[in-house]
Amino acid sequence: MPAAGDGAPCAAARRRRPCTASSDVVSTDFEQTLSTDLGAIPALADAFAEWAEEAGVAAGTVFQVNLALEELITNVILHGLGPGAPGRISLRVRRQDDVLEMELRDDAPPFDPFQLPPPVLTQGIEEREVGGLGVHFVRTLMDEWHYAREDGHNLVRLRKVLEAAP
Repeated sequence: MPAAGDGAPCAAARRRRPCTASSDVVSTDFEQTLSTDLGAIPALADAFAEWAEEAGVAAGTVFQVNLALEELITNVILHGLGPGAPGRISLRVRRQDDVLEMELRDDAPPFDPFQLPPPVLTQGIEEREVGGLGVHFVRTLMDEWHYAREDGHNLVRLRKVLEAAP
């Protein structure tokens, strides 16, 4: 298999490391599968940050993506599957030119997080109900978000346009 950066086309369909094809376009995928352990989220965030740095993603974007993913995964574990319960959550991130495309798939009962109403942000902290900001963060930080139920799984697709290099 050609090494990244040697100018040869990339033979692998899925890689955790950037692979530079002859056109000098970086083609990358990041994939992880999680259990229903909240303690696994920081390791996922670290692994994604390492991959994203190698893929040339700005630190601010890495923070935003990690925050959005943490909120969605936490919701799946706490409200969908249950902490420690059987179930899987899989994440796939692909860089396509100046866009990150993310797919978060889980086998929890059907639930579209984007059908939740936006939180009321005009109330004081004492009057607000606890919770409800996670999906708001996702809507605010990501450029596109979609939900689908496919083959017995919840599928959330996110897109984030990358910042232009300075």
